[in-house]
Amino acid sequence: EDEWNEGGAYDQHPEWRGQDKLGQSTPRLSYAHQGVRDLVVSFLKEMATYPVDGICLAYNRRPPYLEYEQPLIDGFSSKFGKDPRQLDSKDPQWLSFRASIMTLFMTELRQGLADVQNRLNRNKPFEISAIVLSSEDENLYYGLDLEQWVKKDLVDTLMPYSSVWGIDSSQHSWADPGSA
Repeated sequence: EDEWNEGGAYDQHPEWRGQDKLGQSTPRLSYAHQGVRDLVVSFLKEMATYPVDGICLAYNRRPPYLEYEQPLIDGFSSKFGKDPRQLDSKDPQWLSFRASIMTLFMTELRQGLADVQNRLNRNKPFEISAIVLSSEDENLYYGLDLEQWVKKDLVDTLMPYSSVWGIDSSQHSWADPGSA
């Protein structure tokens, strides 16, 4: 069964869907949910059983990867005593907290690939590369703390993606850079 298309994980697990600040479902699965992270890691581990040198994650596709899902709201409220929905969407404490979940995912992926490496008696570790957004601020806004990934050796290659169209994080939509 195809987990990503009709009848797949999105349809089977509506509780894993992203949620905006108002609690409305968004058209993506959220990495805030352990089940989503486990599912993605399991797919990538399966891919690693084929003759590949590594995995490339395309984080330039369909951000955000997490938004205002209940596990994030509960975790942030527990840690900081604040409801993140009442904060500015660019609040540094909130952005850092959200990014810690994607760093957790990258940690789970690195460990999962190490497990496959050991199971296959492979000498060379699988490389992890990531196509990321164009700036540090833009990446952090969408939950990617690249500095932590590098510090924790969670990624081998980062490839910033830049296009003719840019993401206007303040409006959370695509904007023509010429109109700024």
